[in-house]
Amino acid sequence: MTLEAMLDDKAKIPEGFGDHYKEVDGKFVLQVGGMKTQEDFDNYAEALKKRYADAAADVSRKTGAGVTRDELMATVEEALKKAGVVTTKPNGKGDQDQGGDVSARLHDLERNLASLTEKNEQLQKERDDALGTSRSTTITNALTQAATKAGATPDGVGNLVQLIEDKFEVSQAGDVVTKLEAGKGVTPNQAPEDYFASLARVPEFRMFWPKSAGAGADAGSGGGGSGDLSAANPWSKAGWNVTNQSKQYAADKAEAERLMKAAGVKLGATVPVR
Repeated sequence: MTLEAMLDDKAKIPEGFGDHYKEVDGKFVLQVGGMKTQEDFDNYAEALKKRYADAAADVSRKTGAGVTRDELMATVEEALKKAGVVTTKPNGKGDQDQGGDVSARLHDLERNLASLTEKNEQLQKERDDALGTSRSTTITNALTQAATKAGATPDGVGNLVQLIEDKFEVSQAGDVVTKLEAGKGVTPNQAPEDYFASLARVPEFRMFWPKSAGAGADAGSGGGGSGDLSAANPWSKAGWNVTNQSKQYAADKAEAERLMKAAGVKLGATVPVR
């Protein structure tokens, strides 16, 4: 049984797994030990941003005013002098003044800012990768369930999902739907169940569904032998026949793949090659 990462209805939680889901913003999110949640990523990102902002506040004000690094250092030294801290330049022997070398302090600040920036960027990347993986899994699970429900053959389900998953996305509401730019013949914002219901009637995809009960083999369906590029091969240019392709694939998948290879086409091709 496949557990959904996120559900919009508590009633959809499988029996016995209620304790494994946590309600977040009206959704029920699967809790997995050791796996960071979106809330963890967001909290960590906010903490890093705050530290970055606090450390960079004074430097940013000066930088935004077009002040150079040397001018900034002079400003800091002047402020220290007004505060009664005596500062001197390094004497070339490694000795530093009583208040600490201003240049070294500024360098440390810049280094810390650079480190925080790098950590923040890495965090953003980890969050984006996690979200991408979550969306991909959600789409694959939804399409697999819809294809199975639509009556596709067990072997056909996996092939169908691979062929069409790039036409789907996860909406802001968390639903799997067809993309706005999915392409010609695809209705935008369509649920997987509706999409597969119409796909089953498209000739190019009939091979992924069981052949109709009582359907006999056509005279030109062929089944191998030496006629790979003749009219006996439903994937060849001479014998291109979508109906026979579907029948051949349902009857003998290995032989169908051999015939497709001989004709120079792949599964799902819409036009013959040779």
